[in-house]
Amino acid sequence: MKKALQLAVFVLSISLLTSCGKTTTINSNMELTGKWQLESIVQEEDTIKKPPLQKGAFEVSLNFKEKGELEGTSSTNYLTGFYETAQQNTIQLGGGGTERAETSWGNMFVNALPSVNMYDLKPNKLVLYYDNNSALIFARAQ
Repeated sequence: MKKALQLAVFVLSISLLTSCGKTTTINSNMELTGKWQLESIVQEEDTIKKPPLQKGAFEVSLNFKEKGELEGTSSTNYLTGFYETAQQNTIQLGGGGTERAETSWGNMFVNALPSVNMYDLKPNKLVLYYDNNSALIFARAQ
């Protein structure tokens, strides 16, 4: 129920953002652009490493494209949306997808995305911060 409510709020907020008639300037960060694969999730003090890829599942990934376009895959679904960066490494992600047949790894990823608000780029590493002490840690896909 909680996941469904979070997804509904996320989709509603995207609908509101895209239907406002107000033009949003997308700040594209060239270092951020490209495909990133989720390697681990930090929730408070616990680090959860990427599990072995299950048969029929996708690599959990985000692809930051130019002009603020965002594509991705959860463990079993495709995601589309947008991103916008601003000063002091703030980031806003928006978009949607389904949660059909997600693995627990995919669920953690999908549930964290609406709360992401900061990012940090390191050599071939991207950290997306959410909920104060939590983070999604990605490696640049080759």
